Amino acid sequence: MRLHLDRSVCSACDLCIGNCPKAPSSRELMRCRHCPPATAKCRRACPKGAIHEVAKGLLSINEKCDGCGACAKACPHGAILMEGKRAEKCDLCLGHPMCVSACPDGALHLSADRENMLGWRVLKCAKCVEDEYAVDRLPELSDEEEGLVVEVCEDYKEASKSEDVGEELEEAKAKIGELIAGKCARDGIRLDAEQARYLADAACMSIRGFGVLDLLIGEKEFEEIAVIGVGKPIYAYRRGKGWLRTNCLFTREETVIDVINKMARPLGRRVTLQQPRLNAVLPDGSRLHASIPPISGVEMTIRKFRESPIAVSDLVNNRTYSAESLAFLWLAVQCDVSVLVAGNTASGKTSTMNALFSFVPLGERVLVTEETPEINIPHEHVCKLLANQELGIRMSELVADSLRMRPDRVIVGEVRTQEEVHALFETILSGQARGSFATFHAQSAREALARLCSHGILPVDLQSLDLIIVQRRMARFHGGTGREVRRCMEICELEAVGGGVPMPVRSSQVLSERDGMPELVPIFSYDYGKDALVGKGTGKRLSEKIRRSFGFSQEELEKELAERSAFISKISERKTGFFESVNALSGYSGKRR
Repeated sequence: MRLHLDRSVCSACDLCIGNCPKAPSSRELMRCRHCPPATAKCRRACPKGAIHEVAKGLLSINEKCDGCGACAKACPHGAILMEGKRAEKCDLCLGHPMCVSACPDGALHLSADRENMLGWRVLKCAKCVEDEYAVDRLPELSDEEEGLVVEVCEDYKEASKSEDVGEELEEAKAKIGELIAGKCARDGIRLDAEQARYLADAACMSIRGFGVLDLLIGEKEFEEIAVIGVGKPIYAYRRGKGWLRTNCLFTREETVIDVINKMARPLGRRVTLQQPRLNAVLPDGSRLHASIPPISGVEMTIRKFRESPIAVSDLVNNRTYSAESLAFLWLAVQCDVSVLVAGNTASGKTSTMNALFSFVPLGERVLVTEETPEINIPHEHVCKLLANQELGIRMSELVADSLRMRPDRVIVGEVRTQEEVHALFETILSGQARGSFATFHAQSAREALARLCSHGILPVDLQSLDLIIVQRRMARFHGGTGREVRRCMEICELEAVGGGVPMPVRSSQVLSERDGMPELVPIFSYDYGKDALVGKGTGKRLSEKIRRSFGFSQEELEKELAERSAFISKISERKTGFFESVNALSGYSGKRR
């Protein structure tokens, strides 16, 4: 229980103070949060043992107090007053506070909400509905269990100052178990084996982990985890099911901020009032976004990094691509093409990019320039350069550096700004590599061209781009039930012809239409009725490049496409993983006809 003072209706009449048996000098006494007795800092700080539990969950100060002030200094809420030669604190009049009944404005009320000292909580969930997820590794902790965990956390911190508690997680768990056993022996507490296990886990999560997030980060099926505020359920995006409301939540803003900074600490980053926003990549490759007041109440989103990247077989089995389309892309990538993978947010653009590099010979030198490291390709000879706004390192400067690095392939991460788009085309137009690749936000190939033009790319320069692949995250409904899927919508080549599709181009600050844009030639397009990617032909420009590179006739090209398609279908049926698929593709021995 605790007192709540609504200052918006309080008239400062001080009748509450006048009716308080403690006769305090100010209303600061009402700040007391009535921390659990086992973990109350005031009680632990008192050298005389004058602070004792006068009623269940309520502390009071007895005659042993000598007015040293140690408890007032230790109270994090400033709720203990020094009145003469002794300290005074609120004890809620043993559960029936006289100040509440004395207030004529109704500004004071008593809340039964218990204070959560861990800063996070797992709620009991008897049965989950379709859009819910309940963790089962940890039950909802009682007041006594929570108090024990908090006290063990404090003891661990104290122990770490004077002794080596070990850096390894198992050593920390052993020390926590030892502290729990010691606490139980001193206080006469009996725990069964299961209780001792989950209390040790809760303490370890608070000390060495990320609190309640540890219960969700370990779930392999979760793609994203979102904290949307204090006292609100944490949401998790589960593959194939969408967003699920969990039975986990944070209860204190300070705890969320501590978790954010603990995650970003290995990177030398943190959120502060001066820097209330953070975007970072965690050591395991997961992406972290977080913000605190005044930008938001407090929120964070973790996009988890897949331990095993999406394989070519996954693209087929998930119906994102057809085996025929991937066979065509396989041949195209081996013919030194420049590719733009476009799509909406979280459509799987980067996953597709990683899978496409399964077709690139493993012995090639690949240069990756990114702002956020996401590319995860199987090649050994990979050089990664990271742009950093805080350090003033721009993408265009990294591209300029790449001109002196002799790469076989270049990946220019995700291009969003005008500067990044120009960096991509500088890479393509320089002809320094056997192909340049990038991801881009656009809903169609035509929209991609329009956006590139709006960023200042000339139509004649667009002709240097060979392929645009468009992928989309969308909802598919069947029998009244919807599910989210990722589908390739189109694969288009750019035919460099005069008088092509008119496109809007910004020139001299006037929006006009100009002919001469590359013509978009669809090679594959998505059929909504069949929910499949349907072939439209092998194109002209790219077909000619493939035939010239491999020495194929048109008949031989079609035969090779069929063989490679069958090979991809075969490894997809076996549901091979990423690295197994890479090995199978690199060992493919298609005969040259």
